[in-house]
Amino acid sequence: MGGLIAALSLVSAALLALLLLHLRQRRRIRRLSEQMERFLVCGGEPLRFSVREDALAPLQNAAAELENQVLLAREQRQAERRATRDLTADISHQLKTPLASLRLFCEMDGSAHMPGQLAQIERMERLIQSLLRLERLCADGYEFTFADHDVSVLLRDAWQGLASVYPGKRLTVEGHAVIRCDGKWLGEAFLNLLKNACEHTPEDGEITVRMERSEASFLCTVSDNGGGVRPEELPRLFDRFYRAHSRETGGAGIGLAIVREIVRRHHGSICAENIPGGLRMVMTLPVLNLAKS
Repeated sequence: MGGLIAALSLVSAALLALLLLHLRQRRRIRRLSEQMERFLVCGGEPLRFSVREDALAPLQNAAAELENQVLLAREQRQAERRATRDLTADISHQLKTPLASLRLFCEMDGSAHMPGQLAQIERMERLIQSLLRLERLCADGYEFTFADHDVSVLLRDAWQGLASVYPGKRLTVEGHAVIRCDGKWLGEAFLNLLKNACEHTPEDGEITVRMERSEASFLCTVSDNGGGVRPEELPRLFDRFYRAHSRETGGAGIGLAIVREIVRRHHGSICAENIPGGLRMVMTLPVLNLAKS
């Protein structure tokens, strides 16, 4: 009887030891998981390599190696972005001088072709400015400042710059929302979306903006009655220099690419879809409740 009790005591002690070991491993795994999440989401410190000789050491060391590779990739990407910002600034400076000289020479010559020459120079200046702006956006070369903004106000301000150019167009805004965003840049995104709709609708074209805000997201659609595009063209509308064959205009195909980058900097997404008689742009942004970006 005494031997049985001793055996049961040993078994109980062994089970208790296994239980304690299991609980310690679970706590270590949970701590590893929390640390990895902080590193990936909040930019926390990477894991340290483990010198323990236990079953979890290889897992921790593999995770530490992966985090170091991610950290190295982040640093390389930041260096590439800095190089791109410097390059675009240099290109901008180098191109402005000869274009200004060309403009001056055309004005001094005063030939019969001067209006056309000046118009082409202005078109080139706008194209270069838009392209450099897009490249700098892609390289995160602009600082975004987030604050609460009334989207209706941003839309109204954007439309004021277009109403005189497209007097026959009609804009209808439905819904209301206040979101945390960079008002200047999101306003530019709306300006480009409305301008794109104006360019691809008839003289009496109709543009409708609908917005709604939930606890988690902001949804905004910009619809027009310009006839839509071919289904195979929808995925490419936001590519730089792409112009839909079914909606050909004199644009350079950069405006919608700038819109996509602005939306990306707001951690959102945008896509296009055909609707009866026209095209609809669908923008979705997360609701940000941070004190700053």
